[in-house]
Amino acid sequence: MVNVVQEVKNAEKDAESIVAEAEEDKKEIISSAKQEAKEIVQETEDSIEKEKLEEMDRFKEKVNQEKEEIIEEGREEANKIRDKAADNLDDVESFLWNNFESEFL
Repeated sequence: MVNVVQEVKNAEKDAESIVAEAEEDKKEIISSAKQEAKEIVQETEDSIEKEKLEEMDRFKEKVNQEKEEIIEEGREEANKIRDKAADNLDDVESFLWNNFESEFL
């Protein structure tokens, strides 16, 4: 009988030990899961930030390219205007010279 009581006490101690160990395992698993979740969130945030910066760089490049195209178009238009003005200047000089000759010479 004393043996049975002792076995019950030992079984209770073993059960308490198993429960305590299970609680400790549970805490470690939860802690590990929380840490893993934090890492996943951080990796996701880093990935999003990287993609955002890459998209901003692509947008800036596109804007700069469009700006350069507009500037080039403006240069071409200015050159056309300058050439036309030069042609007109020649016509004006000829017109004035011809009028001068017909009036005074």
